[in-house]
Amino acid sequence: MFDKVDFKRLKICIIAFILLISIFSPLSAAEDDDWASIAATSTVTGKVVCPGDTAEFTLDIEKGCNVSDKAWCSLSVSEKPEDWTVGFYKNNDEVTHITFSEGEDETEEVTLRVEVPSDASEGRYSVWSEIDPDDGDVISRRYAVTVDKDAGMSLDMYSNAPGLVTRPNDPVEFDVTLKNDYDNRVTVDLYTDKKPENWDVEFLQDENGQYRQNKISIGPENTQDFIVKVHPDSNSSNGVYPVIINAIPEFGGSEISQKLELSIDRSLEKTEVLSVFPNTRSITLNPGGSREITVNLRNSGDQTLNNVELRVQTDSGISTDVKSFGAIDELESGDSESIPVEVSARASVNSGSNEILMRAVSDEVQSDDEQVEVSIEKSSSSGFIGIGMVLVAVIVLALFVYRFGRR
Repeated sequence: MFDKVDFKRLKICIIAFILLISIFSPLSAAEDDDWASIAATSTVTGKVVCPGDTAEFTLDIEKGCNVSDKAWCSLSVSEKPEDWTVGFYKNNDEVTHITFSEGEDETEEVTLRVEVPSDASEGRYSVWSEIDPDDGDVISRRYAVTVDKDAGMSLDMYSNAPGLVTRPNDPVEFDVTLKNDYDNRVTVDLYTDKKPENWDVEFLQDENGQYRQNKISIGPENTQDFIVKVHPDSNSSNGVYPVIINAIPEFGGSEISQKLELSIDRSLEKTEVLSVFPNTRSITLNPGGSREITVNLRNSGDQTLNNVELRVQTDSGISTDVKSFGAIDELESGDSESIPVEVSARASVNSGSNEILMRAVSDEVQSDDEQVEVSIEKSSSSGFIGIGMVLVAVIVLALFVYRFGRR
């Protein structure tokens, strides 16, 4: 039998034991969290889309509390509707693993992209993803995608400079922006609804302005810039010409358009874009002689000219040698380039005046013709020398006959 003192001591020990359990249990849980290698969070797990849309869900993946060790995880889709395309993407590249270096504590943003077929029936669908860390339990996430044909789509298209002025046959570029206020990715087709006859319209990528495109994919609540390049006809008269471009969602939805206006002003042609300036307007040559002149090509326009070449046309009896290594790849706005040209006269050419015509040609424009006059003059001293040589020959012949003829 316990006495009162022993019972009291036992009671105190039991209470102390319970207190110790209650104190150290949270600590143990915290220590377990410290060793979790990967944590994943997603603020949005459900979206409403139209058939053919692409729903995107953002996941933030980071290391657990212990950031000193290396950690990694695999990404996979465990369940999805049949014929749906689902995958994880980072910077628009599909990924299956995320790796963290030692000491790295940054958060990696990954997108779960769900492509809904255009023939998907209306209803609520589930997509299950799994994040499997190298240390710890698999993290499962469920995402709900509701397909509704009446889901509203909000697209906008605008240009900060919808009106430009140019010369006939001088192309211009409009900067246009597409804005997607929808919470899902949208792909649109681009086309021209209205343009003047014999005009050409191109849709170019904004990054380089070289590659053509006819589709644009815009992320949720994002914008995408592109270039509309308009080539007016060389015979266009003065006036304002509308060009209407359209964007229509690939799998249905309201079409949007943007009106651009290009004004043609033929008086702008008085300002030559590409000019030719020879360093002299006239030269004089003897038959068989030659002389080098310098021709300056200048770009006075506001755009870079490509493949600039000097072309020369001469009269018979005159030849030229353009001393350049082919065409000039690029002649920047305001720049000039000097090209040596050797002009030669044939020995048989007659006295008189001859012409050399010069023109600069690029992929975009060409210059007016410039003229250099070449005068052919036979030197008077050469005539006297010829007569002297004849007299010397006669005297030598006479001496020869006189000396050897008497024998």
